[in-house]
Amino acid sequence: MSEPESVGDIEFDGTLGEYTVIALGNLLFTIATLGIYRFWGTTRLRRYLWSRTIFMGERLEWSGTGQELFKGAMTAFVVVLVPIAVINFGVRELVLHGHRIAATVISVVEFIAFYTLVGAAAFRALRYRLSRTAWRGICGGSADPGLRYSAAYVWKNALGIATGGVMLPWAMVSLWNQRWNAMSFGSWPFVAQGRVRGLRLRFLVCYLAPALGFLAARFLWRSGVVVTYFGVVPTTLAGRILIMLPAVFGFLFVFLLICMAYYACFFRQMAGTTTLGTVEFRFTAGVMEWMELYVGDVVLVVATLGLGVIFLGYRHWRFYLRYAQIEGSVDFAALAQSSIAAPRQGEGLLDAFDMGAL
Repeated sequence: MSEPESVGDIEFDGTLGEYTVIALGNLLFTIATLGIYRFWGTTRLRRYLWSRTIFMGERLEWSGTGQELFKGAMTAFVVVLVPIAVINFGVRELVLHGHRIAATVISVVEFIAFYTLVGAAAFRALRYRLSRTAWRGICGGSADPGLRYSAAYVWKNALGIATGGVMLPWAMVSLWNQRWNAMSFGSWPFVAQGRVRGLRLRFLVCYLAPALGFLAARFLWRSGVVVTYFGVVPTTLAGRILIMLPAVFGFLFVFLLICMAYYACFFRQMAGTTTLGTVEFRFTAGVMEWMELYVGDVVLVVATLGLGVIFLGYRHWRFYLRYAQIEGSVDFAALAQSSIAAPRQGEGLLDAFDMGAL
């Protein structure tokens, strides 16, 4: 009988140069095929990132295929996007012919159905990625089709919004727990026990910041306080608005910092309360690390006139690995291969809605 082995740090030995060669090749083939090759390009990039990630001396493996992603995307296009386009056309015709009540009812039903599919996309994308990720020949996944999660995604977020946002932290925590508790890796189930405690105060700051900012701006405007540059005082409404733009952008930046502080706390807390068998997870990135990631993304994309978007996958993968910590031990005699059947399609809905698995 083997003894449990203590887990070690996650290592990554890939290089930006190697990733760039693959990413640029994918870009050229994607342009040449009018976008069709990007599904196979995504698979190539994932295989590279997974194969360069080492955990306890073993490399990860990505077994997904471009054909699966293409099939999933085409299914989403036929089953979801085409009906949505037809329904929107019908709603427009109803409005033009004076049937506004019917058009409103159909629009509400369509929105609820669409939001349900967004929940399904998030759930099934995570299930698919776990099922195609192998470590020591062991894969993950879920036997849950995600129907209950999709319904919960709608009503929990609706409750959060209906209460003026007060219940949104609860909705986020509850949905995290529900999704991860339905997943497993090998014979071990994930256990997520996230709590709202510790998040309410940070969310309250996010909640009140726009109102406080608006009240401050209104007070300054009504009191006649106007910021000037080089001693020039604007005399027109357009001039006042223009000269206040730096203050507006400054407020937006501060508000972004506040929201990022909440999300950093949320992600750190959720990761710390999620376990896999005898393995525990930690995520140490704070608000400045998250800001560095996303501000760097924006600067990279803008400075390269959009070309830098092909490097975002590499930056984000490195980010998560850099701040992820895994503690505990693994008894390989107890960790067996999962008997759950893997999904046959890729993340079509996720790809259609352009969402991330996390």
